[in-house]
Amino acid sequence: MREGYRKILVPTDGSLGSEAAFSAIMPLVRAFSPEVAVLHVFEGPEATFLPPERISTTCAALRSAGVNAYLELREGAPAREILLAASGKNVDLIALSTQGRGGVARWVAGSVAEEVLRQADVPLLITRPSTLVHDWKTIVIALDGSARAEEILPDAVRLARTVGATLQVLQVALPIVAGVIGSIPVSLPIEDPMPYLKRVVARLEAQGARATAVAPEGTPQKEILRHLKDTGASLLCMTTHGRSGLSRLLLGSVAEQILRHSPCPVYLRRTVSTEEHVEAAVAHGIAVY
Repeated sequence: MREGYRKILVPTDGSLGSEAAFSAIMPLVRAFSPEVAVLHVFEGPEATFLPPERISTTCAALRSAGVNAYLELREGAPAREILLAASGKNVDLIALSTQGRGGVARWVAGSVAEEVLRQADVPLLITRPSTLVHDWKTIVIALDGSARAEEILPDAVRLARTVGATLQVLQVALPIVAGVIGSIPVSLPIEDPMPYLKRVVARLEAQGARATAVAPEGTPQKEILRHLKDTGASLLCMTTHGRSGLSRLLLGSVAEQILRHSPCPVYLRRTVSTEEHVEAAVAHGIAVY
């Protein structure tokens, strides 16, 4: 992982909704002064191969504001071209809006963002057009107690230390589960995540970050969204698991609801297990020892 963010890729289809990603990256632009590659992908035989006027205007406005921005044009399938641009340009982050010309159904639920996150080796910053973006003062990290969820911690620490934000590590305590064994009712106590979260906080503080722990009780998506809204959080950081990316973790689950309703941008990093690394290597004919 390169230190800092030297290049950010912002795909856009030229619609007003897709421009939300530009506002979302501004805290990073102010903190790291990266190159900003504005990517437009032409699709279909009817393409004019001239960028929409909104895109050219946006690039000019970014440059006028002192941002090192430039326009890149590609032809093909959007997800594939985004991934190729990211891999070939040493990109550190891809910023996407959840709404382009086709709305959420196209950009998130089964299309561009899903495909990009399923294969991207760099994190994504995803935001909704209606999201209010402000300086990152409070960064929430959603954890589930697993080592793979903790892979987001280095990103969050780097961001917090650079922009002077406070970290809040959050794990939702699931409600009591009641069942019946034979005719005997059984109740399982809630597993308190706070001892685990306090250990995480201690690790983060040892790295020079300011951090607190939060353990609301309820259903994950509802409590995460409630916490973001109640605290006015600036950014949510979390991981998705595996090469299946959004198709397994997101669709119809916690992360889908969060992306659809989050009041702040969401920073996502894909994680891949050892087994999946081996499976991918075998699929590409690479010997694994």
